[in-house]
Amino acid sequence: MRSPFSLHRRRARLRFHRKKRGTRLSGSRSLASVGELFLFTACLTVGAVAMGLIVYWFVLPQWRVNRHFVRTNCQVIRHPGMKKTTGKDASLWQPTITYRYRANGSTYIGRNYDLLDSRYPSRNKAEAIKDSFKLGQQYPCWYDPLDPGTSVLFSGNPLAYWLLLIPVAFLAIGFGGLGYTLWQFTTSRERRAALAQQAAGRELFDEDQDETKLPAIPRIEGVSGSPGTTLAYRLPIAARMGWQLFAIAIGTACWNAVVALFVFLGIRRVLAGEADWILLVALLPFLIAGIWLIVHLTRLFWKMSGIGPTRIEICSHPVRPGETYKLLFVQTGNMLLDSLNVKLECEEESVFQQGTNSITASRVVCRQDVFEGVNISVDAGQPFEHHHTLMIPASAMHSFISPHNRISWRLSVTARVNKRAGYHRDFPLIVIPGKIESDTHSGASA
Repeated sequence: MRSPFSLHRRRARLRFHRKKRGTRLSGSRSLASVGELFLFTACLTVGAVAMGLIVYWFVLPQWRVNRHFVRTNCQVIRHPGMKKTTGKDASLWQPTITYRYRANGSTYIGRNYDLLDSRYPSRNKAEAIKDSFKLGQQYPCWYDPLDPGTSVLFSGNPLAYWLLLIPVAFLAIGFGGLGYTLWQFTTSRERRAALAQQAAGRELFDEDQDETKLPAIPRIEGVSGSPGTTLAYRLPIAARMGWQLFAIAIGTACWNAVVALFVFLGIRRVLAGEADWILLVALLPFLIAGIWLIVHLTRLFWKMSGIGPTRIEICSHPVRPGETYKLLFVQTGNMLLDSLNVKLECEEESVFQQGTNSITASRVVCRQDVFEGVNISVDAGQPFEHHHTLMIPASAMHSFISPHNRISWRLSVTARVNKRAGYHRDFPLIVIPGKIESDTHSGASA
């Protein structure tokens, strides 16, 4: 007998458009999200690589000048001049100053005005620097105690630190864009609208009065401000795989940016005829690990690309033992589910001390099937929806929280996806004590 959850099997595919509107095809949100994800990942990678290069070439040398170079006196031994460098679009001017100084009992000749070997597009500025030094006069200079032959006449060049604004901008765009894209991808339109209304200072629902009456009951957060499309409330999800993918993407980008920096420096030394083969061999396992991270991230993203958000709506929340509630299960995406299971679970958690260690033990003490389906086809334009009823066991213990004990209820969703990674998602439920009948109160008072 065919399962009532079985729908017509379709080949899962990534659509480049949602529907046809006359002679125009509306764009695909999934494809747009993929494009944004790659764009912001590229910005993040460029920013990380640029940050490493600027820090290595400019910031660290300038920091050593300010912190470790030793000050001494020098004498200008040649008349200062100007050096012109002609480029495609403009000419650059550089003051040339030759000076003599003593360090560690030896005499050295210096020619650097600053460590960055700065060139200026304005000739007047370069001439002003040149004219500030006179032949035969003495001026302060700074030399490297580890390499006394390296010296500068000017130690306060802030250009190196200003250059950091370039990679910082790319990193900010990458981090912010990736976070926003994944938030848009993993959050429903109704949830975003509710957050926007809360930000505007408008409450969608009145505060639940049971929170103040039942202090040992966990707070009902993320529910009263999250309305459903059909039923009153949309249950919050305990964890989102999208954020795990985001963390893996950040780690992959940072790892490969650092490896790329050292590979670039190693290749540069090879081209300069100063090959450091020990460095190149040591980089080999890191390079292999970076390639593996990219492959793993690509495969994980492909497996998750068709898995959309899961939404569970309920007619009332919190719930009480012995009562029945309407449920709406909605699964979006573009995939074929080999199996889908929704269970009601109660987990007990206890924290206890063993010596100086704090140990947490947890166990599922109650598990009840809500519904089960097989061979469910989910299309990008037609999400799977199923209405069901949820019966809370009459003997169920209500939700409870204390410093050392916790009793929590949840709806657990487990799915096996055809040719892709399966997923498991939990939706917390708050169970409060059942209503006390009036005759019970009168009997107790008698």
